[in-house]
Amino acid sequence: MAAISIIGDRALTVRQVAEILSVSSKMLYEDPPKFGFFKVGSQWRMWPETLRSMTQAYNRPSTGAGGKEISRCQSESAKAQTSGTSISARQASAEFDKVLEQVTGRKRRNSTTS
Repeated sequence: MAAISIIGDRALTVRQVAEILSVSSKMLYEDPPKFGFFKVGSQWRMWPETLRSMTQAYNRPSTGAGGKEISRCQSESAKAQTSGTSISARQASAEFDKVLEQVTGRKRRNSTTS
């Protein structure tokens, strides 16, 4: 999320906050105090500093045990799933034997492949 650019220190309306956060104002109206709004007469308002502090709390960089910033996504090290790849006959036979053993409760008599 980009830095929040707000003109002056005027309290923001629900619509302004919704536009800044790219969410619907309807969502913010469901529980305004939960999001840091306060009432001025019959209108809900939020201080720009409250919005800044709330968004900074959600966008802090992750740090490791040594205090160093972790820049790598956890899913980067995960093996990518490939579809449509073929497996060896031996591997297919082994997988079939496992499934068959689970269903019937016994192993296949001959599982050799040619």
